[in-house]
Amino acid sequence: MPERPYSTYTRAKTWAALYCQHINACYALVPHSMTNNSIAVIRCKSPEETHDMMRILLEHASECEDFYGQRLTPDKAPPFLTRARHAVVLARSSDYYHYHLSDHTEFSLVICGLHDSYLHLPVWETSTNTRYSARETAVAITSPDFDRIRRTQFGHHILIGALAAGNKEALAFIERKEFPARTRRRLKQEVRRLQEKRYRGRPLAFLTDAERREIGNKIREGLRRYYEHKQAL
Repeated sequence: MPERPYSTYTRAKTWAALYCQHINACYALVPHSMTNNSIAVIRCKSPEETHDMMRILLEHASECEDFYGQRLTPDKAPPFLTRARHAVVLARSSDYYHYHLSDHTEFSLVICGLHDSYLHLPVWETSTNTRYSARETAVAITSPDFDRIRRTQFGHHILIGALAAGNKEALAFIERKEFPARTRRRLKQEVRRLQEKRYRGRPLAFLTDAERREIGNKIREGLRRYYEHKQAL
């Protein structure tokens, strides 16, 4: 598998591919569920069923808005919304660990441009329009080619993610006699740092359109009062 530049994959491109490919990937997009970095989807069996589900969802768009605006309790929501799963949208699946998204227990699906890790959640990789089951990697760790692939950035992320999750195949892979002892120590140190590290950058935002508008209105109102007060001095 040739390595591609990681800069190729961005969240913006994942969103674009999501909208273009969701019918063929058999994921219906739930209206009014989108936030900055997440969306609710309903898994369907075929593109035809996805078309039908999208029609139903659009017909019940106001109820979807009430549900995701938390004005409807689950027991009063349309039955088909119980099938919805909340997905986080990432450039690469390894970003799940980078942003420490395990703290967000509401996610049950990862949508990404490149699946380059090992996750306990199902993954939809938009660059190849491939769906992976939970704990399934793009290249099997038991594959004869993995020893070569793990030397690339792509394979390294897969191995580190699997080791951090305690995957037995990954542990057996680095404990082989022929595996370099120095590399084994370095990998274990990297896994410990990943498990102990806490993300200190700007966290991913998960605001709905309504929440974004509310925050924007508060900012505008605050600025208006500030300048009125400044002019009065």
